[in-house]
Amino acid sequence: MPSEVLVKGSGLKPRACSSSEQSARGCKAGTEFPLQAQGRAPPSGTAAPAHPEPLVDAHCHLDCFSQEKLDSLPPGIIPVTAGYSHKSNLKNAEIAKRLRIPFCLGIAPQTALSEGVEKLPEWVDFIKKHSPNAIGECGLDFHWSKNDADIEKERIVFAKMIGLAEEMGLPLVIHSRKSDPAVLDALEEFGWKLPFMMHFFSGNGADAERAVRMGGIISIIGMHSKGRKEAIQRVPLEKIVVETDAPYAFRNIDGIHEGIKYVAEVKEIPEETVAKATAENAIKFFNIKQ
Repeated sequence: MPSEVLVKGSGLKPRACSSSEQSARGCKAGTEFPLQAQGRAPPSGTAAPAHPEPLVDAHCHLDCFSQEKLDSLPPGIIPVTAGYSHKSNLKNAEIAKRLRIPFCLGIAPQTALSEGVEKLPEWVDFIKKHSPNAIGECGLDFHWSKNDADIEKERIVFAKMIGLAEEMGLPLVIHSRKSDPAVLDALEEFGWKLPFMMHFFSGNGADAERAVRMGGIISIIGMHSKGRKEAIQRVPLEKIVVETDAPYAFRNIDGIHEGIKYVAEVKEIPEETVAKATAENAIKFFNIKQ
């Protein structure tokens, strides 16, 4: 596989995901990436600050980008594209191979609710064959689950993803909407020892500290909340990455600057320090070879 990532100029408006894709919502390991910036200035009118090294958007969904947008991704940012359903995994594996970027494959709890668990063996087999950088997104979502039967479906799929990640020796990317303590309990019950990332963290400071004690890292998005601020304050910078969850929370991967700015403001440190550290943390977590 070639060693260069091809990222280009600014993006256009994203194509909206289908209703079925929305209802299902949360590179091969060792792929090499250049550490130098991509050498193209942002388009006029873009206010994003310049950084000497590429940033890393630790979680986005490029399968929901139009082809035009994929062909004109903002420069200087390595996106980690994440799957959440079998259909999403199919698209993300293809996009990651074509763009030479890191990727995650997994089955999210919303997919367990909308599609059931009958085809889980087929979905797992696809993930095994495509060697992602991490397994996810996966986890528990107590916002969408309405009863014990729903929660049981989510738990079945989450347990399968944990076992798969352990089998493949890969980290987990966790979706934990309104379920941080339950997700961490599940990892402890399983005896999970590998790294994991709390995607779009929305818990509180205590949840964040517990996750870090267990070997996790916290993924911060540039959306202010009391719990997110607590997490930034209480978790060391070396355990923080930043993300956009584009095109859901931000339209494009250059929204990563908002996450960097937020962490820098709360910790009262330079944005450049946050940009460098969060990129290094993501590179280590996803095993992106320099």
